[in-house]
Amino acid sequence: MKKPFFLFVLFVCLALLLPAQAVLQDVRFVPPVFYVGDPVEMHIDFLLDAPMAVEVPQVMPESDWVDIHDIQIDSDSGRLSLVISFTPFAPGTRTLPAMELGSLQLRDIKIPTHSLISGETEGVRVLRGQLLLPGTRLALSFFLALAAMAPFIGFGLVRFTVRQIKRLRDAWQVGKPARRLQKVLKMLKTRTGTEPASQWYAELTEELRDYLSAKTGHDCRSATTAEIGRMKEFQSSEGPGFVLLNVLKDGDMVKFAGQYADQRILNRSAETVALAVQEWEKKHERIQ
Repeated sequence: MKKPFFLFVLFVCLALLLPAQAVLQDVRFVPPVFYVGDPVEMHIDFLLDAPMAVEVPQVMPESDWVDIHDIQIDSDSGRLSLVISFTPFAPGTRTLPAMELGSLQLRDIKIPTHSLISGETEGVRVLRGQLLLPGTRLALSFFLALAAMAPFIGFGLVRFTVRQIKRLRDAWQVGKPARRLQKVLKMLKTRTGTEPASQWYAELTEELRDYLSAKTGHDCRSATTAEIGRMKEFQSSEGPGFVLLNVLKDGDMVKFAGQYADQRILNRSAETVALAVQEWEKKHERIQ
């Protein structure tokens, strides 16, 4: 009889020495769905197989993602209820910091915090393309069209430039005999009365024949004045050709017949040639 009684006493003593067990029954949140920055109450219910010495810690656990404000404990007839008030500051499912509530060790409690920002699990998004300003597409289309036409425009500009250069060069060449004759006339005007009239006319008619050869395309240098007069450019009884032909005749009379010519006559011949050449050049420009 003593041995069974001893075993019963030993079992009771071991039961008293073993700590009470708390079985997690339920975890719920108020509100059920909460977001970053919302105040939340978490209700945790346990079933106890024996009374437990549960108490609120003097210092609340600290974490970088949650702020724990308060812990309330309610124990009654084999049940234990905890109300933990907190505010989360990070989205996602995270583990509440471990707590020692007297005999109760609270661990591995998950906190599912939602976020108002959609696609929180997408990670870092790639950079968007730059937004186009109003009118950018039109400007881009115009630029592309201009780039496509650039070879044709460039070719046209080159042709135009070449033509203009050729025209200016031709104009320079056409006006070269007249410029040379005008230069000689200015020089002869300064020499009237300082040299014999025959010598003065010889130089004038020589330059005039060069000018007429360039303008008519005929060899007026070796032709006589009479032969020049039979050319079609000198058939009219008026106009610059007729005037210049008369100057050649006056020069022949002074050079070969010894006709008298004073300074006034020489100056008048020089002025006559200058005016006739100007008229001939204008007439030639109108024909072109």
